[in-house]
Amino acid sequence: MTSRPPDYKGKLISLEIARFIAAFCVATDHIASPLQSLGEGKPLYGFNLPPISSVLFFFVLSGFVIFTAHREDFGQIRRVPRYLWLRVCRIYPLYWISLVPMLYFLWVGCSHDYLVQIFNLSPLTPFGFREINPPAWTLRFELSFYFIFAAMLLPYVGRAVMALWLLFIVWQWYPYLVLPLGSMEKHIHMPPGLVWHWFNSHDILFFCGMGAAALYARIQPPARVLWPLLAASSVALVLFVRLDQWGFAYPPASREPFTGLSFAAVIFTLAALERGGHLRLHRRWAVLGAMSYPFYLLHPAPLFLFNVYVYFHPSAKHIASPTVLFLGAMTAGLLLTALVTFLYDRPIQRVARRLV
Repeated sequence: MTSRPPDYKGKLISLEIARFIAAFCVATDHIASPLQSLGEGKPLYGFNLPPISSVLFFFVLSGFVIFTAHREDFGQIRRVPRYLWLRVCRIYPLYWISLVPMLYFLWVGCSHDYLVQIFNLSPLTPFGFREINPPAWTLRFELSFYFIFAAMLLPYVGRAVMALWLLFIVWQWYPYLVLPLGSMEKHIHMPPGLVWHWFNSHDILFFCGMGAAALYARIQPPARVLWPLLAASSVALVLFVRLDQWGFAYPPASREPFTGLSFAAVIFTLAALERGGHLRLHRRWAVLGAMSYPFYLLHPAPLFLFNVYVYFHPSAKHIASPTVLFLGAMTAGLLLTALVTFLYDRPIQRVARRLV
């Protein structure tokens, strides 16, 4: 059994690897798609990785990780400030640093109101808001989940908050299952951004992750059950992803819960197999998990800077083939991620934990 470095104590390495793979898939699509218009042919001869199914996986994994990390905080009101502090420190410092390349060139053309919306990541921002950093729209969903999860931690009312949130989501997207009254928006008037982020079908994915975490905390099936379950849930996931253009399209609301449950089953089985010692992975692989969120946010920067350069030097778009440009952008993104992760993000997270 390998030793655990202090920074990665308690990490489930299989999920850390999966987190990085998902971030890599998103980055591949974000970088390859714009480069298709440059030069002859397509990057990597048109090869791409599914970005949308990766984003859905992030939402499920977020529910699993947050519930697992804060399961003992339920009903402990004194722990809510610490929880919120750690969540805010996880999201904002890295997000703000990811904006620097974009805002350096675009600051003058941005209105005050737009900049406020960019910096605060408010979940009240309505659908269709144009982000400077493309992945930022998912952070607004994450923050919505973090805030409502904080209400779930409160004593006496936490379970009611959880039940009402699920009820409102179901009422919004599957009203025939609740009351024959039509959409929730017809009866409960809320800001459009609030409805979009807090009562979206994507929010079902957080519940799928929390459900997997609740099972993970209560049961430990034997390996002879977990391996077939992992195989079955993986097959189910592939079948659902196939229906959504192999992960390049969003599933309809009617099918999204099933995709979420498939992801949740995969996450549960991987976590249970690793906890039971049936899946052994070296702790050094945890570094990929540390780099996943930074890579997710920082990968657009090299391509953005290249586009700025092309804007002022149009002939530069023919400087190399799309494949070479793609590999260069990915390499630059990974190098930037490594620097920011270990010189900026990890120190901030350590300081944040010490302050509470």
